[in-house]
Amino acid sequence: MRAGRELLLPCIVIALLATACAAAVTPVASTKLKVVTTVSPITNIIYNVGGNRIDLTGIIPEGTDSRTFEPAPSTAALFATADVVFVNGLHLEEPTRKLAAANLKSGAEIVILASKRSRRINTSTTSRFRSRPATPTRTCG
Repeated sequence: MRAGRELLLPCIVIALLATACAAAVTPVASTKLKVVTTVSPITNIIYNVGGNRIDLTGIIPEGTDSRTFEPAPSTAALFATADVVFVNGLHLEEPTRKLAAANLKSGAEIVILASKRSRRINTSTTSRFRSRPATPTRTCG
């Protein structure tokens, strides 16, 4: 009987140490990055990059003119929870960008895409290519 008691105490100590260590090693729950985008082409690009690693919400529905779109007041709450907001940088959705900037949480960012316009192609040098008919350099078969 005494041998059973002598084994019981070390087993209890080991069990207590094991549960104390297990509590200290509990994994942190992984959270997805909350991403908000404006127009659907940007939403599509961000989805293709982030996939299931992000929680993605697009604001402006596909087929809607972003220049005339007025975001609902409830959109402000969505911006307040976002970690990052992607907007078009050509000033096409200014009301949405301004709403995002006014409601962004601390530490979150607004990423402005295409903030500079592409230079126009000089058509005087490229017109000579359009004036010639296309001729194949190699034929198959």
